[in-house]
Amino acid sequence: HPGYYAPHKGDTSGQIDAQALLSVTPPPQMPATMEAGTIFGYCVGEPWNQQAVFKGIGVPVTTNYDIWKNNPEKVFVMTKQFVEQNPNTAIAVTKALIRAGKWLDEPSNRAEAVEILSMSQYVGAPKEVLANSMTGTFEFEKGDKREMPDFNVFYKYNATYPFYSDGIWFLTQMRRWGQIPEAKTTDWYASTIKDIYRPDIWKKAADLLVAEGQIPATDIPATDGYKAPTADFIDGTTYDAKDPIGYINSFSIGNKDKK
Repeated sequence: HPGYYAPHKGDTSGQIDAQALLSVTPPPQMPATMEAGTIFGYCVGEPWNQQAVFKGIGVPVTTNYDIWKNNPEKVFVMTKQFVEQNPNTAIAVTKALIRAGKWLDEPSNRAEAVEILSMSQYVGAPKEVLANSMTGTFEFEKGDKREMPDFNVFYKYNATYPFYSDGIWFLTQMRRWGQIPEAKTTDWYASTIKDIYRPDIWKKAADLLVAEGQIPATDIPATDGYKAPTADFIDGTTYDAKDPIGYINSFSIGNKDKK
């Protein structure tokens, strides 16, 4: 979370003269680490926030959905070498991920998903903890359970599609906070992400699923890889992936670049 850093002072760790020290803890260990008093808060995916609620040791302050609705989160990565050497396997794996996402997004399947995830060889968290964020609600503290049907989205809203605009957003943050140390052109952002994100592989996999009757053709987006500009952020700032430098410069803090 580079917003806590001071890269202009040479601090890319969040540890220099910090009032709040940042450390890395494996997610499954976060609740126990906080319960022991080693840390006083954490940023993590589910079910580890709900674990803190169930233990009575903490409360979620906000969710990523509140910060950026339907934001990109998890990715599945294959090396370029693997894809080139195993093109059919790359497509087959992508097909499986798309089908899994579609299955998970069916509300009637969530209870079974919770059963599977609770197994020790997978997440291993208690079923009631997993269900608290997987079945359409989210509990902020004991008794404060709210409807949040889009907290976990695995398929709808084209959730499995690798939009260039999602990747460019992450690059803008890396530039804004100095992890990308030098100014880049708009073309650089586009070409860099197009070398990483592979919607062509996704499309081949999706086309096969359509032919097999697994998904409808209408689930394949007609897109150039860029979502429309959006202001669905907690700060209301508009993000246009085709103008990454303008987006970077729209903030009062962080690096600024010339177009």
